Amino acid sequence: MAKRKNKKQQILDDLGNCLVIGGAGLLGRAIVSLLLEEGYFVRILDLEKVERDGVESIVGDIRNIEDVQKACEGIDTVFQTAAAIWDPKLPKQVYYDVNVHGNQNVIDTCIKLGIPRLVYTSTMDVVCGDDKKPLVYIDETTPYPEKMPRDHYSRSKILGEKSVIEANNVKGLQTTSLRPVGMYGPGDKYHIANIVNMAKLGNKMKLGDGSAKFSHVYSENAAYAHILAAKHLYLESHVAGECYFIADHQPAENLFAFMQPFLEELNLPIPTKSIPFKLAYFLAWFAEKFAPKSNFNRFSVIQTCLDHTFVSDKAERDFGYKPIISKEEAFEKTVEWFKNKTELV
Repeated sequence: MAKRKNKKQQILDDLGNCLVIGGAGLLGRAIVSLLLEEGYFVRILDLEKVERDGVESIVGDIRNIEDVQKACEGIDTVFQTAAAIWDPKLPKQVYYDVNVHGNQNVIDTCIKLGIPRLVYTSTMDVVCGDDKKPLVYIDETTPYPEKMPRDHYSRSKILGEKSVIEANNVKGLQTTSLRPVGMYGPGDKYHIANIVNMAKLGNKMKLGDGSAKFSHVYSENAAYAHILAAKHLYLESHVAGECYFIADHQPAENLFAFMQPFLEELNLPIPTKSIPFKLAYFLAWFAEKFAPKSNFNRFSVIQTCLDHTFVSDKAERDFGYKPIISKEEAFEKTVEWFKNKTELV
């Protein structure tokens, strides 16, 4: 069992045996890599088997509590990164089955087995409601939306995060929730990948006038924040029961300005024509009626055309988070991964 420090101490010496749920994903892989570098025993629970030296891989689904219990046996620290990611093609029930009920299986199992630490991966979207209102370098004092958002991903992640925080201190379990902003890196199948795929298909349109800013975080930096948070997660620590935005490399850029160097390096066309926000929003409303499974909807328009920027001051203050990978190195590593992909991601 991992050692615990007293209130005066600021960091745990040992996280013990670690489980990364969702360890085959973008963030999960990065967490696994950093844990292995520090010499930890690492087990992965994921829908797919992970062939990796020094890792015990269990194929399973967090919707099945037996799978979760098997993976959690003998574990001291759980990193819960698994989620049904935003995708209009997904049936809405999948979000609740995975992000709410599946996540509750993880919480219940941690409590049942006496696991002392649970670090949950949330999202910036838990504070992004349906209002056409920019979010400018906000922090954790920003509340959840007064009205639950229409988007089922955001709704389910709000419910999942609330459950994790409510479980803090239940039978000794210490929990914390990290909210990475727009994440990218090697293995990205959603964020940069969407822009790359559209460029490969010949799309030349971009949304907005280019003034809106959007915060990003490189996957290894987000992983580093998770491990730091876990090391500061002990009884009565400042981190227990708290939520944290995780971003890097301020100031934020416009989404398409951020993406342009990636497209240039990959020899893909740069979007040159713009659709104004109001027109894009109207077209998105129309698209939702006739093409509800399209990525073009009001949620994506709001996030692209209005500021969505965040600060990590609280994470820096409470557990010393600062990016460990520069923007330049993050760019190089990400581009290299995409260059080795020959098909649409």
